[in-house]
Amino acid sequence: MNNAALSSADEAILAAWLAGDETPKETLSLTAMKGFFFGLVASPSPVETEDWMDMIFGGAAPKGISDDKLFAIISVYNEVSEQVYETGAKLPDECTLANNIADSFADGAALNEWSIGFAIGAAFYYQGLVTALPEDAEITQALQTAYLCLSYFSCASTAQQIAELQQATWESFTESIADMLPDFIVAYAQVIEQAALATGQFDDDDWNDDEL
Repeated sequence: MNNAALSSADEAILAAWLAGDETPKETLSLTAMKGFFFGLVASPSPVETEDWMDMIFGGAAPKGISDDKLFAIISVYNEVSEQVYETGAKLPDECTLANNIADSFADGAALNEWSIGFAIGAAFYYQGLVTALPEDAEITQALQTAYLCLSYFSCASTAQQIAELQQATWESFTESIADMLPDFIVAYAQVIEQAALATGQFDDDDWNDDEL
């Protein structure tokens, strides 16, 4: 695996291309793509490259992507994977909570984009794991809580409903979620592994935690 991280300049070039006219309008931003890869690399089952590549572009990758753009995308994937399984996963630096809570859920906000990307990546396996686990199992609750936290900023209305169910103000509950995010990011891959093993559909000998 080539774990060479992109330079800041190369990331800026990739971000501009993802947002430009050569890609579909549904294409993930660079920040959303990092969230997507974070959710994706924890998958307990292999996901074919063409499948996750298509999801970056809203369902269908454009034809004739140049080698340098493919290399850049793979480099981001490798960097996120290395963080998750080796050096320590973390949010991108731009993913900070805004002073006005609503601004963190707005279109184009880094936390919103990262959470949307995460939810898309986790969609490859999350519901299957939840369905295969007992509802009252401790690992089920841990999995659901982790998913809730990491996808929280993807939708303001859903976040407000969750806060209401917890009998908390949206502002205070959102601040609590933001405080918990770093811990859940570090622990997420382990939670997925434990959940997958608890389903009985996977075992330690088959587990591959560093490459899809």
